[in-house]
Amino acid sequence: MAIPSKSRIHRSSILYPYSTPGKAISLDEYIEAARSDITADDVRGFPLLKEQMEAKLKTEQALQHRDLHDGMDVIYRFLSSPDAQEAKDPLPKDIAEAAVAMNYFLKGFDLIPDSIPEIGLTDDVRIMACVLARNPSISA
Repeated sequence: MAIPSKSRIHRSSILYPYSTPGKAISLDEYIEAARSDITADDVRGFPLLKEQMEAKLKTEQALQHRDLHDGMDVIYRFLSSPDAQEAKDPLPKDIAEAAVAMNYFLKGFDLIPDSIPEIGLTDDVRIMACVLARNPSISA
């Protein structure tokens, strides 16, 4: 019997955000709500955060999630592309949602605080995976 990798655990598509105690929302609902807060100025700032992203990807927590490094690298390159950097408000859906994933990953305190051993980045991985699944153009 094969043991599933840690990147395959906790694959729920439901979140329980602090902002709405007791109310569950889907990952899709979270991403759709969060993308409305992203601006072109936010996107233009992402290339400046490369060192912060790389440092977080080198943490013991991040190394437990095999797909996190590759996925965040794809999202970072997409947000650093000329198309994303030159985008105007209102942002195209794929750019705004890639920014949602990057913002969520760079936060230290989110739905599951990153400092919690073994599961701290699980929510970050789920948001990233959902954004990539919803937007095939990001990986193109």
